[in-house]
Amino acid sequence: MSTIEVTGPADGTATVRAQGAPEAADLAAALAGATTGASTVLLDLTGVDHFTTEAVAVLIPQLKGAGCRVIVAASAAVEGKFTRLGLGGLVAPSTEFRTRADRSD
Repeated sequence: MSTIEVTGPADGTATVRAQGAPEAADLAAALAGATTGASTVLLDLTGVDHFTTEAVAVLIPQLKGAGCRVIVAASAAVEGKFTRLGLGGLVAPSTEFRTRADRSD
């Protein structure tokens, strides 16, 4: 069983909290909803015990094109999945993703 909870935005911050094994489509919808009207999104994946390649596929573009700052807290399962896919530097506890406009490069 999996759950995805979206709260906020309150004071410009929304939270997306996933637990279990979130479906890729559900995660994408939750992130799309959370990034609307929020300047910061806290993406809490610490309760995720199974993360599919499909979920990774929807997560990366959502993070990079969110239009707001996204702060990710990841479980060992999420970190492991990204590492196995050669994306270990993208998601780790407290990693911050910024929009292209926020980057200095």
